[in-house]
Amino acid sequence: MKKLLLSLIALFCLLPNINNVSAQDDGNFRFGFRTSYYFRTKAYSIGVYGTYGIADWLNIEPGINYIFKENSTVDVYCDLQVPLEISSHCYIFPIVGLSVNDITSHGGTIDGWAGGLNLGIGSQYYFNRRWSFNGQVKWMGRLPKKHKSAVILSLGVDYNF
Repeated sequence: MKKLLLSLIALFCLLPNINNVSAQDDGNFRFGFRTSYYFRTKAYSIGVYGTYGIADWLNIEPGINYIFKENSTVDVYCDLQVPLEISSHCYIFPIVGLSVNDITSHGGTIDGWAGGLNLGIGSQYYFNRRWSFNGQVKWMGRLPKKHKSAVILSLGVDYNF
């Protein structure tokens, strides 16, 4: 899996036309694949997501991650992002969102379903006007209190329509 992800990243780095990168526009839609690591629960996931530009300054991103851990299932989320331009092909964005998930705790006990608040920061790098790479770090506070919060590190590749 790591070799495939690194191969895709290397391929996109070699693509030409970086000067043709489009800015964040309202109505812009991206679809992508993401892999994540949930630190407190020590779990990996792979997922899909779509990002839609509601306005020039606001994106919405719903997604679902399948969690590879015994007794765990999925993490379904919807985040809001405010893209801030660093250069013509690089953005950073704060993240605020909600999630619903079923993640097994570190001790292996089944916690059950929980809701959560996502807070974090992400970055987006456009290789050309169609392909981009992104990374995110999010803190996910989970409720009720018996569920432990998680820190999530994510890497993704997406296609811009």
